[in-house]
Amino acid sequence: MYRQRRDDSGGGGGAGFLWGGLACCCAGAGCYLLGRSYDKSANELRSAREFCRISDLSMTLSAASSGFIPLVSLSGRVGSDTPIIGEQSGLEAVIVENDVTQTFLKKKKRVEDDKEYVVVKKTKDKDGTEKITVREKKKDDEEWIRCSEQISSKRKEVPWYLDDGTGRVEVAGARNADGFILRLASEDFEKQPRTCGCESSIKILGLRRTEWTLPTGTNLNVVGEAVKGDSGEILIKRPRNGGPFHISRSSIDKIVSNLGSDARWCHFWAVTFATSGALLLGIGGYAMC
Repeated sequence: MYRQRRDDSGGGGGAGFLWGGLACCCAGAGCYLLGRSYDKSANELRSAREFCRISDLSMTLSAASSGFIPLVSLSGRVGSDTPIIGEQSGLEAVIVENDVTQTFLKKKKRVEDDKEYVVVKKTKDKDGTEKITVREKKKDDEEWIRCSEQISSKRKEVPWYLDDGTGRVEVAGARNADGFILRLASEDFEKQPRTCGCESSIKILGLRRTEWTLPTGTNLNVVGEAVKGDSGEILIKRPRNGGPFHISRSSIDKIVSNLGSDARWCHFWAVTFATSGALLLGIGGYAMC
């Protein structure tokens, strides 16, 4: 009987090692695939044909029989013939987003609120007789949780281009490009203290108004497909073959360097998880024997 209980305990521990080993191996495989993805993105960005001047790109496109170049890399400053003026910031921009978010506190019961507890009170009468009083009380502790809810969002965008002094290129679908972010231009908080809801369960704190913009004059680096139209305008867009479409304030060399660093870390963790998984599988297999 003693030997049987010992064997059962060992088998249970062995199964735990096996499951842990499988989990580590799966994590290692995920890290490896993610690292491969970073390596692929870095190699694709390196393969982009770099143009230091937009005028050089224009001449190359004119000489190309297909009228497009699958992947190019260039930089320029944001400009527009019809810029927008931000309502909050007053900045001149080509893209403006205004968000209004309501901030409030919401009363929430704690998880243990439904539990009851006992209060025991020991007292003495004048004649020295001890008396014990027992009462059951229910917890009613509550806490306030800070919440927010977006109540409105407006977006304006006008046709814009990149200009480096030698020419200009128009950009299509920038919002869907990798690395593209708007800059926070203005943030205001308008206090509106009041309560609402059943038994004042909600306290309104106020409205947060934020404005995000892509200002004119911003220097951007872009990687994408270059196409020349019939009227001579150059358009940068997402490649039709599924290649990278990247728009960022950072240089392409820095982006490639960051991707390479991320890939190396992923490969490191892949090896670490795989080694740990193999070790745990070995221990689990030995324990199951």
